[in-house]
Amino acid sequence: MEWYIPITILPGIGMLILSTTGQMMTLSGEIGMLLAKKCDDFQHAISDKKIIQLGRLTKAATLLYTSAACFVLAGIFGAVFPDDMDDYYPKIILLLGVILVLIALGYLIQYSFKTITIRRLQHQHNHDMRE
Repeated sequence: MEWYIPITILPGIGMLILSTTGQMMTLSGEIGMLLAKKCDDFQHAISDKKIIQLGRLTKAATLLYTSAACFVLAGIFGAVFPDDMDDYYPKIILLLGVILVLIALGYLIQYSFKTITIRRLQHQHNHDMRE
């Protein structure tokens, strides 16, 4: 394995981290607005769901940061010890990074589906209040 291969993955991971961090900030602002005033039962339930969503995003971001570290480490090991390790350790670290990215993407997919459910609940509640 060439040492630069894991490093070339970093820009994509960086974009995922940037996107996830932006979503975390937006969601945190929404939660802050909901909790800034006295909530009724529905708003409290929505706040609970959004806090769980924030936890999903936080886990995904943490996994993405860790995977980025794995990719950098695999690249460094591949460059510094090209013949000594027979590519065993860099490949294992690279594989760990890929697994972490896949788990993070799972959290992001779950976040996306749950976000639609929360919005649907808010829409239905708003519609029910107008009748």
